[in-house]
Amino acid sequence: MTTPPPLYQHISERDTARILGLTKRVPLTPESMAAGLRVTFFPITSASEQVRAFAERLREALLSCGARVLEYSAAAAPARPGKLQEDLIIIAAGELATGNLPVDHVQSLRTTTIVGIVDGPCPAVEETADQEKLDRIVQTLSWSIVQVAIYVDADHWTITTMNGAVIPCPQRGSFAQDVLNVLVPKLAAPVVPPRAADFDLRPGVLDLNDPSLRPYVDDFVRSGPVWQQTGLLLYHTSMEELQFRNAWYKRIAAAYLDHRSGMSYGFLARQMASTYHPSWMEREEADEVVLRLAGDGFPISVPGVWVLTTRSGCDKSRIDPLKDLLLMGLSRGRVVIATPRGLNPQIDSKPSYDTQTILAHAVANALIASLLNMLHTESRFSSMIAGNGAALAHWHGYIPKAAIPPGYTVHGTANPPVSCSTYQAALFAFAGKIGAVAECLKNGATFEGDIHVEPHHGVNVTGPSLLDLARWAIDKVVDRPRTVLSQQRRAIGQ
Repeated sequence: MTTPPPLYQHISERDTARILGLTKRVPLTPESMAAGLRVTFFPITSASEQVRAFAERLREALLSCGARVLEYSAAAAPARPGKLQEDLIIIAAGELATGNLPVDHVQSLRTTTIVGIVDGPCPAVEETADQEKLDRIVQTLSWSIVQVAIYVDADHWTITTMNGAVIPCPQRGSFAQDVLNVLVPKLAAPVVPPRAADFDLRPGVLDLNDPSLRPYVDDFVRSGPVWQQTGLLLYHTSMEELQFRNAWYKRIAAAYLDHRSGMSYGFLARQMASTYHPSWMEREEADEVVLRLAGDGFPISVPGVWVLTTRSGCDKSRIDPLKDLLLMGLSRGRVVIATPRGLNPQIDSKPSYDTQTILAHAVANALIASLLNMLHTESRFSSMIAGNGAALAHWHGYIPKAAIPPGYTVHGTANPPVSCSTYQAALFAFAGKIGAVAECLKNGATFEGDIHVEPHHGVNVTGPSLLDLARWAIDKVVDRPRTVLSQQRRAIGQ
């Protein structure tokens, strides 16, 4: 019998899949991710020698990583003249002509990832403010309709993605290893906006005036001005502010984004107390899984979890509950989304890109609380989940070591740098939190909360309330906005 990978050390792959609603196996290492890639290179029409040489070097590196590289003619869809097969990575080097962009040849952007290779240094480096850096990145991606852009100069090749990552890699470093450990995870687990069809939607059933919800709603409203002071939550990038080559490409981008008004970065979420259950949702029998700790198995009931969150794209510093909040639930692997009663139909109420990761944190919190109660430990964390739920905040930045609260554990720094909207990110959040508690129990330490690091991206921080987290960030984290864009110019392995 083979030893299970660290992710499934404390809970089986089968149980994890059932809890999170996974329907297929998810690659979790750079090597397994690379083995699943099918790559083709778009025909070059105009490119510098520097870009051409880089593209060839990248082709060889991907092959050495175990990716399958197809000739462009072999990647054609047999029944769709002029179109390419699905489940491809398309790499386009150099200047791209309107009317003959890679996106003109794909069947679906949701099943295809397009990478552009651009001559010259990353333009985000020219900006000093993080918001401007982010805007420059997104503008480049939207102009050529690519999900990843690689800038190539004499000293570096710099990866940029839709979620704001900027990762410079040295030209003279270990190129093949950087391709495997940095680029491959972003190709195998790209940013894919969730769609309405992915969820069990319950429009107009959420009563935000329900007395049982008022403390949670008030937490969003009261914490908003404090979050604004932190400078940690970057603003909404509107579709109307982006430049597209023509209206057709704008429509393609809008469809890919599930017709959202744009993109925002970071989220705020408030997990309900474990006793909460919405009146409009039928109760389902709780599932049961086994947690393994120190050789012992503990059968744990898996309850449905409910989380009030900000909708995608809202101003998180000025929350208007009736238009900016929605309720998400995870029950027996099914994700439920409920929107507020009386919501203006003009409001773009879409769930966060990070929906799966948010719910993975919430269900892990519930399992941990049950486990600690079963072990009869005096746990403030269990009492918090039972009586008040928990808060979760995500921003594109990191946290100084000195700011980590007592009793908190940090996990995720060694994970492959996947995008936050992926099942990989949800699995890393879920397993990392459970693994952190197991380590605390092994060492006789208390578990008060955790900081989940998403490499090249940011952090998810659990706490008692959003207001508490915002005040902590002001007091301990922020001497200036420590966003990921300014920090990623350090070692790529961070």
